[in-house]
Amino acid sequence: MTMTTLQTRPDTTETAAAAVPSVSAGQVFRDAVASEWMKVRTLRSTYAFFIAGVGAFLLGMFILFMLIQSFDAAPPENQSNYETADPTVVVMPFVMFFIGAIGGMLITSEFTTRSIGPGLLAVPQRRTLLAAKATVVGAIGLFGGLLFALLSFSGATLLLGDRPAPLNPWPNPTDALPTVFCAAALVMITCIVTLGLGTVLRSTASTLTTLGGLVLVAPVFAHFLPTTWQLRFGSILLPNLTPQIVGANHPWMLSQAGAVAVAIGYAVVALGVAAFAFKRRDAS
Repeated sequence: MTMTTLQTRPDTTETAAAAVPSVSAGQVFRDAVASEWMKVRTLRSTYAFFIAGVGAFLLGMFILFMLIQSFDAAPPENQSNYETADPTVVVMPFVMFFIGAIGGMLITSEFTTRSIGPGLLAVPQRRTLLAAKATVVGAIGLFGGLLFALLSFSGATLLLGDRPAPLNPWPNPTDALPTVFCAAALVMITCIVTLGLGTVLRSTASTLTTLGGLVLVAPVFAHFLPTTWQLRFGSILLPNLTPQIVGANHPWMLSQAGAVAVAIGYAVVALGVAAFAFKRRDAS
């Protein structure tokens, strides 16, 4: 009588699965951030927008210089009618546009070149990929905003010298620091908002046009509205949130807490809508 021995062979699928090391979600996110950081460094538009920010800073300093010259030439009774020589009015909206545009380019360039597909093959979790992009553009926005805010307020302080209020709102240069940090934070939020716009619109031209309307055109348009609507509409615009958050002397309607809530709301809504659209729509 012959006995047959049956040998059990291991399932090749299970063996292959066991051979592949598991990667934690945290590691995937860190790798995605590193990849996005390398990507934004290779975009020529990143450096072009930073150079444009330098141009905006120089133009703003020239405008402040002309304002100060006009103030010095004015009779004493008219000097009290001059507005504050605040760089957040003449410089930071343009910085918001140019640095914020980097946030949009990080996603719209991928839709334009069709490189979004390989990116999703590397990181299939779309929300993780979007979160990595938001982390990178947020860091760029904070750095760029802080850089240009420090340059702008340092330049304004040197130009103003010991001139009095209302032209000079900072008797002590350190009094401007809260405004500097707040302006930098709002540039960061603008970058995140633009990333959200780029994710939804998928077009560089449409994204930059919408961003320009939000931070450059809308504040000017608000001045042509009746006073009540001008204050209501102008109070919620990104460039006008800085003095409200800091608690400086301003005509707007929001409290400090309300302005902070609106600023956070911009980022939350932009990322929320972007995450929904990115997950539901086809990448191509």
